Amino acid sequence: MTFDFSSFSFSNSQLFTDPYPIYHELREREPVHRSTMYGGSWILFSYEHAATLLRDSRLTNNRANLPVLALRPEQRAEFTDFVAFLRTWFAFHEGDSYVLRRAAMDGVFRILTRSLITEVVQDSVDTLLSRWDGRAKMDLVADFARPLPAMVFTRLLGAPESDYAQLDHWADDIAYLFAASDITVEDVRRGWASAQALMSYLETLAAEMVKFPERSLLGTMLARQEPGFSFTVADACAQCVLMMFAGLEPSRHLIGSAILALQQFPDQRELLRENPRLWPAAVEEFLRFDPPVQYIGRLAAESFTYHGHRIEKGQPVLPFVGSANRDPGQFPEPDVLDVRRRPKHLAMGEGLHRCLGAGLVRVQTGIALRSLLDRFPELEVCADPEPVWHSYAGFRGLKSLTVAV
Repeated sequence: MTFDFSSFSFSNSQLFTDPYPIYHELREREPVHRSTMYGGSWILFSYEHAATLLRDSRLTNNRANLPVLALRPEQRAEFTDFVAFLRTWFAFHEGDSYVLRRAAMDGVFRILTRSLITEVVQDSVDTLLSRWDGRAKMDLVADFARPLPAMVFTRLLGAPESDYAQLDHWADDIAYLFAASDITVEDVRRGWASAQALMSYLETLAAEMVKFPERSLLGTMLARQEPGFSFTVADACAQCVLMMFAGLEPSRHLIGSAILALQQFPDQRELLRENPRLWPAAVEEFLRFDPPVQYIGRLAAESFTYHGHRIEKGQPVLPFVGSANRDPGQFPEPDVLDVRRRPKHLAMGEGLHRCLGAGLVRVQTGIALRSLLDRFPELEVCADPEPVWHSYAGFRGLKSLTVAV
């Protein structure tokens, strides 16, 4: 397969069904490439380069304008308010501002004890799996992996669980803007409309949160007072919008890809059956083997030269953790699933901007997979119809996966 490296783009369907052979080829040729993504960006494929630049202070996570970078200047002007809203997300702050907000968010997340997460996740898992009784085939994504994280997060947020489908729909429109490589003005309009609808919903919900702050993420944010910082209603709701889209996508995609991987490596499934204590390590290996987030976006905060390439201020830099996690220089036999590994993968980021909800993703995924396979020990992925993958580059996940139970 031939690529034009000067204008590399993610248009080939192989990049969505099985990108790893392509990553291997690109990494061997040259680990740093110029691409047309987001109007022109740098993409890095090796573990060394991805890990290094994710910690590099010359790059910033202040990428609120990333969804509009590829639009024409007159189109960008339409979304000034949207970009201003995205800039309120704590993840897009830097320096002391980020440290202060990150500390506040870390404090909020302390209410999510393992026992609380386990209780909520297990209850939602049991609810969904009870609907499988008496059915020979199911769509693992539509009937389990997709609704589960939305049900869980809606409850942890403090909203009625019955609202999860609507919240999920709004969050999906926003997530697309940070996952797709060919964003149109219609995509941005849809994402901005959904962000406003979600904010309106959350602001209405916030009025009730002050009555029981200890029971929800939103209520805890509203009640929490940090030295020199406290959340306004608008601030708290904006962070919940961020968490909704950032927290839902990884879990749902990881569940589907993990089941597919265990089908490909049945000996690993047998190991987990014989030794359930391997489940925490298995979740880490699933994250390494087929990470739900394929690249992590950064912007150059200044112009600099990196391994002979001139990166200009404002240009996007995209470390491809999907490729880095399969780098044979870091992981022996990288294309083999081994639940006994202890991999230092990059699936949850690196450095100060590591994923805030990583613990929730890990616990939720482990409970979901173990419960699923315990309840349906003969579960198998069906060859017909074939698995269907999403056709965007940022989040790697299945749209449909038919299983026989």
